[in-house]
Amino acid sequence: MRAEVIGRFFSPPLASSTFYDFVNKGKIVPLKGIRGFYKLNDSLRRLGLREVSKLPDETPVRTPEEIILFAFHSINPEVFNAPAWLLGVETITEADVHHAQSIVALHLDAVAELSSNSEKHGYLQGVLDHAAMEAADRAAGR
Repeated sequence: MRAEVIGRFFSPPLASSTFYDFVNKGKIVPLKGIRGFYKLNDSLRRLGLREVSKLPDETPVRTPEEIILFAFHSINPEVFNAPAWLLGVETITEADVHHAQSIVALHLDAVAELSSNSEKHGYLQGVLDHAAMEAADRAAGR
């Protein structure tokens, strides 16, 4: 979840400086490899609060393409723009986070070896094309 969502579990909501003080002290747990998102239940537990069984808002199911774009933005936000859906979202499902982290682990080294941004964007396009072909094969029952 984003910082704002975790901050809303407090009354009054946590100030930004207080939130990041908790992050630095290890009370609020960031998601590994995904900048700007934090683990809700781990953070609540470390803060001495009760865990929640359900996210505060219903989180939409993301397509494989959306997760790939999110993962590549996590690899290098200066080269790969944030997908449009990420700019307005407050929470991401655990399954989507795991999926994105798997994609990052799979492609991080290959992207880092490429020297130009155009090569990196070409690599991303190849990954997106592969995902689209896999989806088409699944839809065709192959």
